[in-house]
Parts: sequence; structure tokens; C-alpha cells
Amino acid sequence: MLLTDFSFYAKISFMNYAKKICSFTGYRTQKLNACFSKSNITTEIIMKCLELQLTQMLDRGFLTFQCGMALGSDLMFARAVLQLKQRYSEALVRFVAVFPCLEHDRKWVESERRLCREIAGQADEVVMVSEYPYFKGCMAKRNRYLADNCDELMAIYDGQIGGTMQTINYAKEKGKKVTIIDPTRELIITLRESHKTEKQIKELCPY
Repeated sequence: MLLTDFSFYAKISFMNYAKKICSFTGYRTQKLNACFSKSNITTEIIMKCLELQLTQMLDRGFLTFQCGMALGSDLMFARAVLQLKQRYSEALVRFVAVFPCLEHDRKWVESERRLCREIAGQADEVVMVSEYPYFKGCMAKRNRYLADNCDELMAIYDGQIGGTMQTINYAKEKGKKVTIIDPTRELIITLRESHKTEKQIKELCPY
């Protein structure tokens, strides 16, 4: 069954958004796996980084957080926001799930669709950037929406070319502040905090 079969679409507001928003962009599963394979970066380290950044943004007055609901780091960000809601206040923190189009998950396996449905079902708002089925350019349109409709953009990015880089550049062109989480850099910080020597760090994170 496709994503469009589920009742949480009753929450959809087309192109509707609130101010004081942090948008997120980041690598899909394949590029995240590339980060994992070239060093000892783990999902836990990235989640820890996301949680820290989200807490800091909450302290700065950001209450609404949104992402594009792609597989990979988008869903990690969504999980981190939902954890933030549980830790603080369901009423205080808002999570907005932003989909590029109808049936965007048509090529996903059922377990991936199920995870996305579960997360979207917990969103305070679901935004459908285009009310049409998948078309060429709909992902880029979703990315521009995220950058246009935020006060600040958070990104998981280590220099790989693609949609994340394009979204970051677009946001900067629009004068938006961008906070970049570089997985490799965060691993080095984590290792130093655990009192690893520079030689050990080089062995664990050679890039």
C-alpha cells in the first residue's frame, strides 16, 4: 500500500507554514552509508549531534522543526524531533512532515513505507508541496520549499555533491543561516571527548 492510503493525510495543509522554523536537509541512506564506511561514524553519533543541535535551537526560541521525509538522515532528524517533544512538551515543540508529492514512496519497500507512515502519523502538520504524483523536479521543489520557509537550515553534510549541497547553497543565496553537521568532524570531537590519542583518532577516522 502506498503512503496516500493513510488517514494522517487529513492533517495536510498545502504550502502552509508557521514562522520561527528550523528546516533540515541531509543525506539519504546511500550517502549516509558512505560516511559510515569511510570511518567509524555511527547512527548513534549522528543522533547525538542532532539532539544537541535541536536542544540548542530550542533554547534560541525555535519551536517548529520540519524535514522532507526522505529515507536516511531526514527520518533520523524526525525521530530526534519527536524525542525532543517527549522530553519537553508536546504542546511546545512542533514537528512538520514535508512531502514533495503524492506517492513519493512508490518505489520503497513496505518496511520503509511503514516507518515513514509511523513518523508522519506523529507530526503536528503534514505539508504536501505538490498535490500531484511524482514528477521530475518535485524533490528539488520540496528542497526549495524547506529553504524558503524557514528561519534557519540545519544540514548533515560533508562535501558530497547532490541535493543536500544544492539545498544549502540555495538557502545561503536566500540569506538563511545554515548550521552544518559534518559527521566526520563530529566523530573526531566525540573521540577526543573520550580521551583518545591523536594517533588512535587517525586510525579510527582516517579521512
